[in-house]
Amino acid sequence: MPYNHQPRVLVVGLGSSGLAAARLAAADGSEVWATDLRSADELGKELATLGDDVRTFLGGHPDNCLEGVRLVIASPGVPADAPLLESARKRGIEINTEIEFAWLHRPHAELVAVTGSNGKSTVTELTAQMLIAAGRSTVAGGNLGTPASQLVLEGGWESWVLEISSFQAELLTAMAPRVAVFLNLSQDHLERHPDLDTYFATKERLFAFQTAADTAVLNADDPMVAATRTAACKRKFSISGPADASLEGEDLVLDGEPIMGSSKMRLSGIHNVANALAAVLAAAALGAPPAAMATALDTFDGLQHRHRTVHTEDGVSWIDDSKATNVGATLAALRGYPDNSLHLILGGQAKGQDFEILVDEVRRAVSRLYLIGEDGPAIAETLTGTAPTEDCESLAEAVRRARRHAASGEWVLLAPACASFDQFTNYGERGDRFADLARQEVVPCP
Repeated sequence: MPYNHQPRVLVVGLGSSGLAAARLAAADGSEVWATDLRSADELGKELATLGDDVRTFLGGHPDNCLEGVRLVIASPGVPADAPLLESARKRGIEINTEIEFAWLHRPHAELVAVTGSNGKSTVTELTAQMLIAAGRSTVAGGNLGTPASQLVLEGGWESWVLEISSFQAELLTAMAPRVAVFLNLSQDHLERHPDLDTYFATKERLFAFQTAADTAVLNADDPMVAATRTAACKRKFSISGPADASLEGEDLVLDGEPIMGSSKMRLSGIHNVANALAAVLAAAALGAPPAAMATALDTFDGLQHRHRTVHTEDGVSWIDDSKATNVGATLAALRGYPDNSLHLILGGQAKGQDFEILVDEVRRAVSRLYLIGEDGPAIAETLTGTAPTEDCESLAEAVRRARRHAASGEWVLLAPACASFDQFTNYGERGDRFADLARQEVVPCP
């Protein structure tokens, strides 16, 4: 369905997505109001991109910000049960997420929407690269980077691939992706979702409005994901058994035909083989030929802070996987390493996760464990006896100690399984700091 123009629109939350939605609404000719709990000083210079015609309510959400409003656009950071949204519902005001608001402007463009606990950004960008290699004018964005509303404003493309978080999916009311991808499900964001079932339900919302003409790409190795309810045609991928796209020996195989050898991929790790298979199915659903898929797999070396080698010295490789902010992501990373070969840096803000699921893989793969951050001591209790453990006051100390212990042929992996906000602005800053420390000259360990 196309977007139904509304005379007055309220945007709630003025992060990058909210700002883009406000600009798009203004371009529609709507009167735009916007509100945020932060002050103008806290929001910074980007607030000026709204223009003088946008009325703002900053430092809180007063009731009068809903007066005369016909549509509320909620940014991803706004909980579905936020008091302002509850008030809007009571008044009968329509609520859209920013990503659905953008989609309503281009509902007939072929959309690939990617969700899951881990690997979303990699699969989003890899799928886009496959479609580009196939000659399609394609853009990538959403939770990955460029907001969907900004992509609509910029235009000039025929297909889009969007990363969709649970925060963006839980309020969907109509969005029907041509292809929806569900990669995996593990503990994450339990500070916002009360349990795993609720978290799954928000992800499953992405498939709720698909029809039989659409495609659902699902992980056959994750029973919960494989059972996702949808009217779409289900296409499944697996690294452990038969599926529409699978790993057979060394080969990535689509419908029985080899695409390329997994050893020729630029991406490393068994988890990235699964990501590649998901991207293959998504790109195939939009008509990309195997040759285009192989081209992308041969050239795409991943995104920053997602299992990338940032330094090699004396036979030791240093791997930045700072984006591994939950136990599922770290577990997937560990599975790609030989026994007793890994120096693992773990810790930060644990977000209520259970680290018990890491016990077996840490015991198998990790030679030495370095714990950082506010929840390091609690993680140590769960992982007691799995590997020699060092408590480190900072990331810098962890790197110094890992450099002292790591031997040629081993890896030092930053895969914290935690949020970074106790010590860093975000996972990107944490990953950049790790890379800088890895590349520094040896500093004696105290």
